[in-house]
Amino acid sequence: MVTTRMTSLLWRVTTLAVVVALAGAAVSAQRGGRGGGGAPTTTGAEIRSRMEILTDIFTLDKDQRKSIKDALDVHYKNSAAVRAALKKARADLGAAVVGSKPQAEIDAATKAYADATAAMADLEMKALADVRALLTTDQQPKIQPAFNLMRGIFLDDKKWDEIPEIKAY
Repeated sequence: MVTTRMTSLLWRVTTLAVVVALAGAAVSAQRGGRGGGGAPTTTGAEIRSRMEILTDIFTLDKDQRKSIKDALDVHYKNSAAVRAALKKARADLGAAVVGSKPQAEIDAATKAYADATAAMADLEMKALADVRALLTTDQQPKIQPAFNLMRGIFLDDKKWDEIPEIKAY
């Protein structure tokens, strides 16, 4: 039998749940700020290519822009073999782990992957050194953001300056 006390408690819990749900809806409706009610909106962040970002970081002139693009194009072409080795090493490591291979085989696959990763990092840093060499002495102190931008620049099969697809997990 339901008592008055239980009914009162149930009513309070239900009321609280409704209030919480409405408060959550009100908060999410305020996000974005572009009028569209509670619909999800983008963050408004502009997606730019790496070359556009480099141009903004260093305020590159037309000649510097072309020189840097040409240098990075050469490094991208030279990275094809390392990129292929890196993909193979990653696949081999995954297969060894998933296949429950002996630890020695997993260790060998891990070393191969580490070697390929180090080779790619070496190419990225050589490319950054070439970019830095093309900068004026006034532009060179701004190199830190470019350092962060170089990480993974040659990993994709797409050209280094193409805007990557946004992938969700």
